[in-house]
Amino acid sequence: MDAAAILEQADKLYERMSEAPESKLFNQDELLALVEGSTLSDMMKLTQDLLNRKLMNLSMVGEEVRFQIVSVRESEKLQTMSKEEEMIYQHISASGREGIWLRILKSKVNLHDISMNRCLKSLENQRFIKLIRLVKYPTRKIYMLYNYLPSEEVTGGPWYTDSELDTEFIENIMTVVWRYISQKTYPAAFSDAQSNKNPLQCVHPANHNGYATLSLITDFISERKISLVELSENDIRSVCMALIYDDKIEEVKGAVDTYKATWQGVLDSGFGRQYKNENLLDENQKILTAKIEAERQFSIFDYSSVINEDVPPLDVVYMDAWVRD
Repeated sequence: MDAAAILEQADKLYERMSEAPESKLFNQDELLALVEGSTLSDMMKLTQDLLNRKLMNLSMVGEEVRFQIVSVRESEKLQTMSKEEEMIYQHISASGREGIWLRILKSKVNLHDISMNRCLKSLENQRFIKLIRLVKYPTRKIYMLYNYLPSEEVTGGPWYTDSELDTEFIENIMTVVWRYISQKTYPAAFSDAQSNKNPLQCVHPANHNGYATLSLITDFISERKISLVELSENDIRSVCMALIYDDKIEEVKGAVDTYKATWQGVLDSGFGRQYKNENLLDENQKILTAKIEAERQFSIFDYSSVINEDVPPLDVVYMDAWVRD
C-alpha cells in the first residue's frame, strides 16, 4: 500500500469512526470491521497515519489498546504545540471539567519546573488552557481546558462568585423565595388591612392544594429573571431547607416538595401586624381577641413575645434559674 492509498484509506477510517460519538473507544477488531478487506498490517499503517496527523489518540483499557478520534479543530491545536506542550495539554484534557492539580500534573509529565512553567504559560497565552481556583482548596492551582466550564464541585455552584460565597445573592434569593411562598400561604397578610376581612380566619382550609411547589418556585425565579445564573430545582430546594431551619416556612404534610409559610415568620418580617388594629374588628372579634390576650403567657417558643417591661427585674425568672429549680 503506497502513501496515497494509506492517506485515502486513513481518511475513510476517520470518517467511519466519526459516525460514532467522539468519546467512543474502538478496539482493534472494530477498526478492522470499518474498512473492508483490510489486514492487521494495513490497519497499523492507517492508525499510524492518523496518529502522525494528531487525528487519533491511544489509550489503555485494562491490557487492551483502544483508539479514539480527535476532532479536526483539536488536531489543528495539537499541531502547533511542542512535544512538551502537547503532553501537558493531553493530561489537562483528560481531567475534563474537574481540572487537574498542578502538583499531580507535574508528577505525570516529569518536566523541570522551568520547562513546565514555560509550557503552561504558552498554553495559557494561546487560550488552550486556563487556571481556576477550587472552592474547597483555594490555594491549589487547578488547570483545565479553556473552553470547559468547571463542574459545581470545583466552583461551588451558583452560590459562589470568584470562589467566594456570595452571601448577598443568597439572602436576596431567600427573600424572594420566602415572599413567594408566603403570598401563596397568607395572601392577605401583604395587603392593606380591610374591615371586611376576618384576620382570625385569614388562612386557607386544610384541603387547600394551591401552596407553592418546588417547580412553581423555580419557574417563577427563571421567568422573572431574578437570578443571572441558572438555578436548578435542587438549588431552590436547598434554599427552602434553609428557610425551614429558620422556621420561616414548613413542608406541607402529605405533599412532595410543597411548602407553606409559618405565621410566625410573617410576623417576624413585619407583615400581618396590621390586623391587630382594633378598629377593624367587630364586637365579637374584639371580645375573642381580648380573651386570647388575657390568657396569653410568655413562652420561649413564641419568638415575638418579650418579657413585660413593667415586671421588676428581680422578679424575672430566666431560663437557667428555671432549669435549676
